[in-house]
Amino acid sequence: MRYGQGSRRIGLPVQRVNGQWEFLYGGDVPLPDGTIAELVVDSSAIRDRDFLNLISQELAVQVLPLGTPLLVALSDQSHGWQQAEAQPRPTIPLQFLPPGSTRFITVHIGPKSKRQSDLFSADEGGLWLRQTGLDRCELECSPILMPEGSAKAVAQSPNHAFTMLSEQYEQHRLSHTGNAYTQFFYQEADGQWLPLSVLRDGMFKRAETSVIHLAWQQLETKLGWCHMPPSPKTTVPKRNKPDADAGQ
Repeated sequence: MRYGQGSRRIGLPVQRVNGQWEFLYGGDVPLPDGTIAELVVDSSAIRDRDFLNLISQELAVQVLPLGTPLLVALSDQSHGWQQAEAQPRPTIPLQFLPPGSTRFITVHIGPKSKRQSDLFSADEGGLWLRQTGLDRCELECSPILMPEGSAKAVAQSPNHAFTMLSEQYEQHRLSHTGNAYTQFFYQEADGQWLPLSVLRDGMFKRAETSVIHLAWQQLETKLGWCHMPPSPKTTVPKRNKPDADAGQ
């Protein structure tokens, strides 16, 4: 759900009265036309079962195909606790670059697991965007093909892959867990590398990223309606026609 820039969300208890939503403690809710809100109700209160099925169905589309390269950002240190020499940095916007990143390892999306074969029968492997009703959007990735020299050839998930790479390169760390959504990067059409968190959290900024835009187009084709409210139209003031005699 999109809200105004810098706005603060406020919860309002409401009750359905004679076909209208009223403030639970009495009176109308003083909101202007066009206000967007989220209505949370018990599913048993929805009388139209077809509508309930429509808004609660589970759908999935492939976002990245089998074999897609992903970059993993690591912060390694050499012997003596000295920072290792930094490698050339790929084109990653600074706001997405994990602090202290000095090494970027390439891995690839591998074939799907046995469990995923039932969920994504049409695809051999990849990264999928899963939408459950209107409440939850998440990513699921097939196993990761590790680079040569890794302890194992295949990691069961991006998080597993990060742990293996961290154990190999980040030996200064006491813990080798990490957030795959911020440490793994995919490449956009313009050449930039963006974190997987953009795919997971950026569903309402899809115009800025071609990959997520295409994924949501496919989802909405299956849904039969647009998940994102349309942007308000901007009106351009009409110019006054110049006087026919002006300048003569």
